[in-house]
Amino acid sequence: MTDTTTTTDTTTQAAPVEWHAVDADDRWPGRWTAHTATVHAHGRIYLIRITPGDHATYLAPGFYADIDGGYGQRWAINTPTLDEAKRRAVEDVLR
Repeated sequence: MTDTTTTTDTTTQAAPVEWHAVDADDRWPGRWTAHTATVHAHGRIYLIRITPGDHATYLAPGFYADIDGGYGQRWAINTPTLDEAKRRAVEDVLR
């Protein structure tokens, strides 16, 4: 599964972000899809993983974006839509 969605932030002139679709949970292949991307910013590589639901369950409404900047820098965002989760996660990293 490959997601060809790209996100471009024209205000900071960032390179487009390439999103990939993968199984969210190996225990139930094909049931839930996670969207992953890497963003190069501030001399680091940030890993973004967006799953349906919230941090506790895939069944909750909305989407959960987990952002890992390495060196113990990690945070999350809850949003109602996938597009908003992608946009806000990239904006947070570039900020």
